[in-house]
Amino acid sequence: KFMIEYLSPLLENASEHTRVAVVTVSVSPHTSLVGGPVIINANPVVHPFMLSQRSTHMWDLFTTGVPKLDFESVMLYSLIIYAKDSRGATASQTMLIQIVDVNEPPTFTGSLAPENQVTEIYILEDTAPGTIIYRATAKDPEDTALEYFISPEGSGFTIDSIGTISTASGFDFESETRSFSLVIKVVDAGGLSTTRNLKIFLINVNNKDPILTNGAESALYLLRSYICNKVILKMTSWASWSKMCCVIAERGTVVTATRLDVERAGFARVQSFSIKACDGDQRCAAIPVTTYVRGINDNAPFCDRYLIRYTGQEVIAKDTVVAKLSCHDLDEPPNAIHYAPSAGPVGSGQLFEQVPKAEHSIRVAQDLDYENPEVVAAGHIYEMMISVFDDLRPSHTVTVTIIVEITPANDFSPVFEAAHYSFSVLETSGAFHKVGRVTAIDEDYPPNCLTYKISKGDIQVVQRFWIHPLSGMIELTTQPDYESVKQYNLTVEAVDCDTAHPRTGVTTVSREMIMFSFVPNHHFGFDPIRGSNTPKLIVKNPFKFESGAEPQRQYHLVVHVIDDNLKYGKSSKPRTGTAIIDIYVTRASTPPPPTSSEQRKGLTIVYTAINTYKSEDWYIPFIFTLMAIFFAGLVSWVCFLLWRYGNIMECCHLMTKEVSKYLFLFICFGTGDSNQKEKVITGSRSKKLEVLT
Repeated sequence: KFMIEYLSPLLENASEHTRVAVVTVSVSPHTSLVGGPVIINANPVVHPFMLSQRSTHMWDLFTTGVPKLDFESVMLYSLIIYAKDSRGATASQTMLIQIVDVNEPPTFTGSLAPENQVTEIYILEDTAPGTIIYRATAKDPEDTALEYFISPEGSGFTIDSIGTISTASGFDFESETRSFSLVIKVVDAGGLSTTRNLKIFLINVNNKDPILTNGAESALYLLRSYICNKVILKMTSWASWSKMCCVIAERGTVVTATRLDVERAGFARVQSFSIKACDGDQRCAAIPVTTYVRGINDNAPFCDRYLIRYTGQEVIAKDTVVAKLSCHDLDEPPNAIHYAPSAGPVGSGQLFEQVPKAEHSIRVAQDLDYENPEVVAAGHIYEMMISVFDDLRPSHTVTVTIIVEITPANDFSPVFEAAHYSFSVLETSGAFHKVGRVTAIDEDYPPNCLTYKISKGDIQVVQRFWIHPLSGMIELTTQPDYESVKQYNLTVEAVDCDTAHPRTGVTTVSREMIMFSFVPNHHFGFDPIRGSNTPKLIVKNPFKFESGAEPQRQYHLVVHVIDDNLKYGKSSKPRTGTAIIDIYVTRASTPPPPTSSEQRKGLTIVYTAINTYKSEDWYIPFIFTLMAIFFAGLVSWVCFLLWRYGNIMECCHLMTKEVSKYLFLFICFGTGDSNQKEKVITGSRSKKLEVLT
């Protein structure tokens, strides 16, 4: 049974490891969870949630950060939490997690998208006012209307509602201001904003007459990191441009027109060009210029691998090299590569160190044994970081991560304590009956990390047996049938915890289905003289209480009776009944009298109990109870009738006696003819008698 407690609403900008809900699992008594609850059938399938156990029956649902929560992509997650207990019962609960939308700031697109970067724009100094020079584009995750702003105000540029930047005034390269630093700001309907930096450079236009005053050849030494419009030479003339350099109109300043990169294929380190000055009458003068480009450290080093893993089994000996870093530098000429520890157990006095005169190699400073308590406490996994830089001031640095793991050597296969196990199971045993336990031993570390399973032997369609994967306890999954299979020969395997190369141990288990009574010590048995239809329980072997070899005084006998012993034919579906006999054996206070020349020991039955019904035969006592109630009602009804009619007869007798006191019969005789009829007169004694003749 699940109980889920949802915590605060989950925002789409929630950080990693945010607790979303608390899941509590309750199980039935005498059961336990197999593993823990898991997430199944999630919608969408890829979800950023995981379960982490807090206590025995409590788990926390956390966010993992992958994939990132986004209301615009997925607004609702559906998760099914599934659990299973040790008896095979399962339960599931559906969780619905609603993602709460959060107003996110708008983001720039295009060349303004990268953060911490200045976008550069070059325009001619004679660009007319109102000329569109750039258009800033942005988008809002909530798709609301956006507004654009430009600062500082009065800079000579304007921006409209759709982000179009235009010139607001004229420019002159010969003035003091030759570049403009602008801040572009975009605001959504909720007031959230994003800013980017924009820098506008003026390009000189040769619109004045040149005056050449220096005719000597000039030599320039440039660094390859010079970007476009970097001042490299100042002359008192106006000049033309080359592929690499151009001249700004003010005082003949020569600037780079493109980025210089000596590492680029086909780049010439020596560049030659000329600067020419012409007046209005096309009278020109020229000066040759030669530039020499020198390389600088502007490229970060790179390595062949940024994550190096080393796995050693059981013991890693001292001075074993666990990693060799191979890093390079693209600069011309290449700079020297330096390696320095930045994190982890590497360095002087640590578990790992750099090889002298070979800083790119990392070796073990002392023997590492998997079974060493210090290594066990550290978790057998070591992570360290090496900083790689190409300058002593490390201006360009990269990091390489090294992970060293020590794994146990799987040298031994699991061995069972017994090559063969034998258990006896009563045919009447039900599901979850514990048959017996098998135990194996693994001498590898961690010790006895084993998983048990039944590989073969459970031959019926309905599997009768189940083994606990951790404890090795074998249980029944359903009631066995002696008439179907009298004995099972199971093969049990024990597999160790090595995921790469697991080892297996095998044992055999025999289970015999018991049909008849089982008497410990063989003291009791059925009389062989009697038939199977009229059995007689006798004492086969005497008890030896005097020697102390018989500590058991109480015997619990189970007798199974089968109805397939027919005189004619054979029973199609034989059934089995069970009788339980408890026998308590006590020593007689005085020895019994001899029955013959040989003294015989006596047997006193103190208590007997017979169980002739099964639990499912509940209807038999119910029917007897109904019959008893009916018989009691019948007796009560008969008694009522006897009482009723017996009282009426008594009343009739009393009335007859009363009437006989008042009524009588008169017979009178008078004179007359012998043929004269007689007259009968009746009356009360209180009346006067009248004689009629």
